[in-house]
Amino acid sequence: MRIAPLRRSPSRRPWTEVFYRARRPVEILLTASLRSIARRQPEAFDRLGSVRDATIRITPVDLPVAFEMRPDGETGSIRVVRPNDDAGEASARISGPLLTLLALFDGRGDADGAFFQRCIDVDGDTAAILTLHNALEASELTMADILGLPRRFDPPLQTVLSIARRWREPGGAA
Repeated sequence: MRIAPLRRSPSRRPWTEVFYRARRPVEILLTASLRSIARRQPEAFDRLGSVRDATIRITPVDLPVAFEMRPDGETGSIRVVRPNDDAGEASARISGPLLTLLALFDGRGDADGAFFQRCIDVDGDTAAILTLHNALEASELTMADILGLPRRFDPPLQTVLSIARRWREPGGAA
């Protein structure tokens, strides 16, 4: 008896291509945001030390794309990549639900709790991830900062994210 191999849902593949092909504007926005933060808060990037040169792959498990970040201050960059592409360049990898990752990046999430509850996976140079986390936490970034928006947009962004978290939680509103 032959058992057919497991296949991913074919409905997700077209979305992966759509998101991947539209990656350039996202890369431009996120890279500009990273560099803007570097200009406004250079001390946050100074805390990174040698991690500035690292490539960190961030994979939201609920998105059809991943991100590769090189946090090298004003010359740093963020690229959109396919999640299944070879991550050979990446020094470290972190994956988890998008809302969890966003909460970690703006300092509202508990990184240790997310790791030990297996909400996120960390692979590769864990010291790089820890250094990045500590620098982000010390810089007190807001979600608006991360998205390259003025800080006055942070309260409505947090409201939207809070609603999305409640909606995504088991037993949340449908």
